[in-house]
Amino acid sequence: MDILTSFKNSLLARGLSPGTAEIYSGHLRRFFAWVEGTYGEPDPAAVTPLDVADYRRYLQNRSRKPSTVNNALDAIGSFFAWAKEAGIVQADPTEGVKRLPEQKPAPKWLSRRELGALVRAVQKYGSRRDQALVTLLLHTGLRVSEAVSLRVQDVVIRERSGHVAVRQGKGGKYREVPLNATARRTLGEYLAGLSGEWFFPGKNGPMTRRAAEKVLAKYARLAGVEATPHRLRHTFCKMLVDAGEALDRVAVLAGHENMNTTARYTRPGRADLEAAVEKIAWE
Repeated sequence: MDILTSFKNSLLARGLSPGTAEIYSGHLRRFFAWVEGTYGEPDPAAVTPLDVADYRRYLQNRSRKPSTVNNALDAIGSFFAWAKEAGIVQADPTEGVKRLPEQKPAPKWLSRRELGALVRAVQKYGSRRDQALVTLLLHTGLRVSEAVSLRVQDVVIRERSGHVAVRQGKGGKYREVPLNATARRTLGEYLAGLSGEWFFPGKNGPMTRRAAEKVLAKYARLAGVEATPHRLRHTFCKMLVDAGEALDRVAVLAGHENMNTTARYTRPGRADLEAAVEKIAWE
C-alpha cells in the first residue's frame, strides 16, 4: 500500500530510526492483512473501533504477549493519528480502545560477576577497537546506533575531563555524555591510532550496528555470559542508580525522554532479591 510508505516516510521525517519505522510498518502490514482477510478490503477509512478491538482479541488468542499487542496498538494508533491529520480518514478508530495491562519486569543488566568476566575477556582477547567499543557502551550507556554513528570529532578527551557528543540521539536529540577516567584512558589510547572520519570505521563508512553486536557477542561467548549492547546500557544505568545518583541525572545521561523509563532501574532485579533474603538466612 502506497499509504503505508507515506506513513513510514513521515515517521522518518519525525526523527524515528529506520529500525523503529520498519517495526511500525510491520505491525501495520499485519493489521491491514488481517482487515483484508476478515472484510475483503483493507480500506483505512472503513476501519472502526470494533475492528481494532477485534484485532486486539485476535492477537491475544494467538498467545501474543501484552507488550507485543500494545506495541501493535501503538503503531496502529500512530498511523490513524497521522491519517486523520492528513485528511485520509475522518476519525481515529483507535480512540477508546484500551491497551492490555503489562507486568514489566526490571531491565536485565549484568551482575558484578558477569561484568567482571566480560571485561576480562575483552581485555585478554580484544583489539583496541573492541576494548574501546565495550568501554564506551558500558561507561556512557550509549545506544549501539549512537555509538557506531560517532565521528572522531565527537569524542573529546582532555587530561581531567572529556565527553562524547551524540548528535542524533533518539528523536533526533543532541546530548553530551561525560567520560570518566576509565573511559578516557581506554578511548584515548584507541583515538591516538585513528586517522579517518569515523570513530568506529567499517568497510564503507561507519561500523554497522550488526557488526557492533557481533563484536560484543564474541566476548560474551568467551566470558560465558549473556551480553548485548542494550544490556550494557541497562548495566550503565543500574550502576549509576546503585551509586546513589538522582534519577533526573541518570535520565539525562541515558537520553530518556520519560522519567518512568529511568525509574525502572530502581526496581529490584533477581540478584537484588536473592541478596535481600540471604541477609536473614540462618546458615
